[in-house]
Amino acid sequence: ISAYNFRFRNIFEWILVLPLAIPTYISAYAYFDILELFNPLLVWIRTNINFETMQSVNNFLVYLVTILVMASVLYPYIYLLARASFIRQGKQLSDAARTLGHNNKSIFWKIALPMARPAIVAGVSLVIMETLNDYGAVEHFGIPTLTTGIFRTWLGMGDLTGALRLSATVMILIFFVIIIEKKLRSGSKYHELVNSKPLSDKIPLQKNKSIIAIICCSIPLMFGFVIPISRLISWAWISRSIASDIVGIELIVNSLGLAMITSLGTVIIAIILVFSARYFKSAITYFSNRLAILGYSIPGAVIAIGMLLFSGQVNYLTNYVLTGTLSLLIFAYIVRFLAVAWQPINAGIESNCDSLNQASQTLGTSTFRSLTRVNLPLIKDTILTAALLVFIDIVKELPLTLILRPFNFETLSTATFDLSSQAQIVESSIPALSIIIMVLAPLIFLNYHLENSK
Repeated sequence: ISAYNFRFRNIFEWILVLPLAIPTYISAYAYFDILELFNPLLVWIRTNINFETMQSVNNFLVYLVTILVMASVLYPYIYLLARASFIRQGKQLSDAARTLGHNNKSIFWKIALPMARPAIVAGVSLVIMETLNDYGAVEHFGIPTLTTGIFRTWLGMGDLTGALRLSATVMILIFFVIIIEKKLRSGSKYHELVNSKPLSDKIPLQKNKSIIAIICCSIPLMFGFVIPISRLISWAWISRSIASDIVGIELIVNSLGLAMITSLGTVIIAIILVFSARYFKSAITYFSNRLAILGYSIPGAVIAIGMLLFSGQVNYLTNYVLTGTLSLLIFAYIVRFLAVAWQPINAGIESNCDSLNQASQTLGTSTFRSLTRVNLPLIKDTILTAALLVFIDIVKELPLTLILRPFNFETLSTATFDLSSQAQIVESSIPALSIIIMVLAPLIFLNYHLENSK
């Protein structure tokens, strides 16, 4: 996509991000009966070998299918960051390598791929965080994970202490992964050529290689978007007579309202944190910014348990009951997704506003006036991008909402999960499609915005 030109490349560049609109748990529901394809094999193993071998093969197949299903909708995290990195590398390096006798294959393995490593590692880290946060997909396939253990310990057995211990285990695992990744990167340095021409001249592929490229691009798109969407649409058509009963206006309003209110609040807090760190430099502002961006690395179930402890203390110290309210749920959303808004806003400030801030200060402009008249107008597109990213994540979020939602309060994600938990997979397609439609619009806008700003 980044370096070669082949038929339908421009179309693939757009549509390869579409699986990001499908949450992992919805993709798992779309493939709910895939394991039945292996029943003849399992029966043959039980008949001709033994029952224990059949169980081992079945467990292997369950894990394999779950990994493939989740990978088919999570790969855009790596794809987007890696593509952006390959595009930014420029032509000078590749041209210099060719003058030294390197071919395209050698340039990719020895230059392009090592330079894209930070972006690829960042994408892999996002996939790891999303996998640790997942509850619906692993619960559907019956895979025991720490997140499902937290749910069963807290909601099933009512053991908050046990859930806290599992949450602490998850936190230790996450920080261990982060430390290892930082250690691996500590000895490497990466630089981009400031004046290098972007990698805009694509290498044309011959017919046979072009067909191979089309097939390679089609496979993840087919399994990550086309098949799940096709099955969901067919099931929704079967359930069309009861669609209004399953997805009422209340569900849509609840999901949209929560996502919009929380997106606005998250962006405002992110702006305050970023600008306070720049205008009022101190240890407090530094550590508050560092602490704010840790939330996304913590699974939603762990944050939910922490929020329950926090609300219990608030209930005890004051007469205000915070547990089971929308305020607690919105607060948890902000903690979880503040990093999603903070990162692009901070990057926008660093790239656009530093020199203009210095110029405005030399003209005697106050800090607040400089913020409202210079900084915010310059990064308005970045702020919109941050808000849309938070909106997408909140609409798709399941674990936090399941644990912290008020009594008798439903969103599209909880309705999808509840219906599938009752073996009503066909009926669950209606709220599932509603989620995808709600996410697709901002996702397409974001991709269009990125393409125009490239």
